[in-house]
Amino acid sequence: MSSSSSSSTTFGSSFAKHTLGIPFCFCDVEATLKFSNTKKNPGRPFLGCPNYNTEGLPYCKFFKWGDSNQVNEFQLRERTNEVLRKERELEKRVEYVEKREIELRKRSDDIEKREMLLSNINEEVRKKESVLVVREAEIKRSRTLLRVYWAFAFVFGCCIGLRT
Repeated sequence: MSSSSSSSTTFGSSFAKHTLGIPFCFCDVEATLKFSNTKKNPGRPFLGCPNYNTEGLPYCKFFKWGDSNQVNEFQLRERTNEVLRKERELEKRVEYVEKREIELRKRSDDIEKREMLLSNINEEVRKKESVLVVREAEIKRSRTLLRVYWAFAFVFGCCIGLRT
């Protein structure tokens, strides 16, 4: 594969490279899985120097066609790792939601306790208000009786004063 007519797409993950035992290129850098975009080998996987086609960086001429089983295994591991990562993320979300649920239940219980306390306080206030209404009625009745008494005493006093 000559440098003037080569074309490729890079695909990779460091975990998959280590687990598949992907080799190092001659620059002593992990070789990268790429896919050929040439007419002769369209989509064919190969391993190459990661610095190839990178301006200003030195590169070697490491090249190795990738075995289709190795590539399928590589892609399978990539997908497996992605699924595992998403599963861990979902587990964290579930754990967070469960913690929030517990916290919300505690708050709900606290609110219920406060509502019960307020209900009891309201009941006590109503009872005291009833007692005050009864006392106020008694006081009004007593004042009315007192006024009647004074009126009677005044009238009686006037009647006695007129006789003398």
